[in-house]
Amino acid sequence: MVTKKKVSRRRSRRSTASQEEAVESAAASEAEVVGTEINATTDAEAPIYSGQFLASPVAPSPAYWRNITEPLLGPGRGSQDQAILQSLGPLAALIGTWASTPANGYCVMPIPEASAANGYILKNFPYYEEISFSAIPGTAANRGGVDEQDCYVLFYEQRVYFASGPQENRLVHAENGSWLHLIKTQQKLGAVGWMPMPTPPAPNPILPQDPASEIIKQMSVPHGNSILAVGGFERFAGAPEIPNVNALPSYQGRVLLPESFVQAYGPDVPSNPNVNPNYFLQQSLALTPETVAETVFIDVTSETAGAGVVNSSYMRSHANVSAYSTQLWLEFLESGVVQLQYSQNITMELTQEEGPAIEFPHITANTLRRIA
Repeated sequence: MVTKKKVSRRRSRRSTASQEEAVESAAASEAEVVGTEINATTDAEAPIYSGQFLASPVAPSPAYWRNITEPLLGPGRGSQDQAILQSLGPLAALIGTWASTPANGYCVMPIPEASAANGYILKNFPYYEEISFSAIPGTAANRGGVDEQDCYVLFYEQRVYFASGPQENRLVHAENGSWLHLIKTQQKLGAVGWMPMPTPPAPNPILPQDPASEIIKQMSVPHGNSILAVGGFERFAGAPEIPNVNALPSYQGRVLLPESFVQAYGPDVPSNPNVNPNYFLQQSLALTPETVAETVFIDVTSETAGAGVVNSSYMRSHANVSAYSTQLWLEFLESGVVQLQYSQNITMELTQEEGPAIEFPHITANTLRRIA
């Protein structure tokens, strides 16, 4: 083996003069960038990568480059292009940074625990959060051959904190993702796509986007879940009527479990937030001192065509997320203030020692105001 290594090393050094000069030039440049001398080491001793490269100076950006150090999701609210803002439709009202007070948010969180009487415990808690939405400076085109679906996009980032208890003010959840407003139009000709495709072959008029699927939410949750939820929106005068929800677990979505199984939730009444977390929304809306002039309601779900949830193998085995939905109420107050209320339901299937998995709604509900 030693002899073979020596022969191989000698063969690698048989090169033309120009090749040797190129290697020496590259080595000299590398030494200059790293700022250290190149040591004479054997092949076995020479490192492939060195931490010294982490300290390399950053190459200057060519003049034609855009400022790629400016984040797409940032305090500047992203794109200010009026055409893009208008094409965002109802999503444009979300742009900015929103925050809640510690008393406004409530989370119903079932957790599997083998030592518990029924195989689960509840980790329900009040929370507060901040969410930022920014418009990206462009569109994403889904080309269909003769027509296309243009996606106008908001990027968002969310951070959630415990509002009380031993973990008060500690981060409990974070996620990022995007909201899309879809618009159908004629496909642009060619790779660059400056001119619309003529009719024919493009249909005239272009069939509009289905209103029931013109809003998409894409999200990535750092538990090993990715979610695509699809839906639509409606706009109406006045305040919304926030519906009750039911966070009690169920058997295959149909049969309610025995009372002994759900006693940890307390009484099954709408005023119990362990069962109806939307009670927090209803109370916040009732206590809002200003009149709601107009409401935009956005509703998306994973349980529709073209949507779905993907889980890691561990999550599938222990707390599989089988469905997702979220409802947003953007409430425009007569004073000009905009209030955001939402209710989110993540259906988790917790495995049992015997029998099929039990479906547990993991519901969060909160009321926020725009602060920037």
